[in-house]
Amino acid sequence: MGNERPPHSAPPSGRKDPAEGGGAATGLSLRPLERRILLSASLILAGVAVAGAAGVASFSMLPGAACGAAVAYGNFFLIRKILEKAFSDGGAVHKGFVVQYAVKFLVLVGVVYLVVRSGRFDVLGFLLGLSSLFLGVLLEAVTRSMGTG
Repeated sequence: MGNERPPHSAPPSGRKDPAEGGGAATGLSLRPLERRILLSASLILAGVAVAGAAGVASFSMLPGAACGAAVAYGNFFLIRKILEKAFSDGGAVHKGFVVQYAVKFLVLVGVVYLVVRSGRFDVLGFLLGLSSLFLGVLLEAVTRSMGTG
């Protein structure tokens, strides 16, 4: 019992626990970026819904935007998991990192191809949803540069 650390303290190495969003050796957390991506996806979906209600856009864009946002978030989630696993030993990078990253990329390309090729989703809505990744990164960069995040 005397060797237990408080629930919110850093591990003895001084780095943040990867399970709590601590990045590799830098201690950079990607969780706030993940939240910004979800926020931007919500803003995009709300914007498409409002534009549809105003008659400016078609409601048929909404499923495409939701699908694109889900693909963008899933892509970032997998990137974060692969990077956390790759750098979990402090400085040594696991050899399977490149293979996992390449497989993730190929699966992403395949999913985008299938979604666009299927014709079930509005392509413009899908692209708007995919842009939530970029918008989330932009929001996080602005937030961190202003020192409010």
